[in-house]
Amino acid sequence: MKRSRTAGLAAGLVLAATSLTFVGADEASAQGTAPCPSYYYCFYENSSYNRYVSGWHLNYYSTTSGSFSNPPSSSGDRHDELTSIINNGNRTICIYNNGFFDDTLIKRVAPYQDVSYIGDSANDKADRWKVFSGNSACPSD
Repeated sequence: MKRSRTAGLAAGLVLAATSLTFVGADEASAQGTAPCPSYYYCFYENSSYNRYVSGWHLNYYSTTSGSFSNPPSSSGDRHDELTSIINNGNRTICIYNNGFFDDTLIKRVAPYQDVSYIGDSANDKADRWKVFSGNSACPSD
């Protein structure tokens, strides 16, 4: 009797273990990084996505370009204030600084990449952005 209970318990554990669902890398990427919604890309005024200091944030799903001086679906001038980025989609985000003679690429964010701090050389220097499908190179226009 004891042997059949043990065998039954072992069979139940094996069945339970085989029915577990593991989330793969693609599924985890699709779920996204909070606080940015899944499939969106988001810009934040402060490092670590405004977690420690409040500030503005911009969330976009299908907007393919914009200016931080007058961001789409937002009010206010945000140029030269960007510090962190979350990209929860299958797109490349290219961030530019308006130079005296031409624009300079200051940050490339690959698909499903998070940037909690864009670095001293790019921090608070972003003027505009462009979005390209997939894992693309950024034109340095």
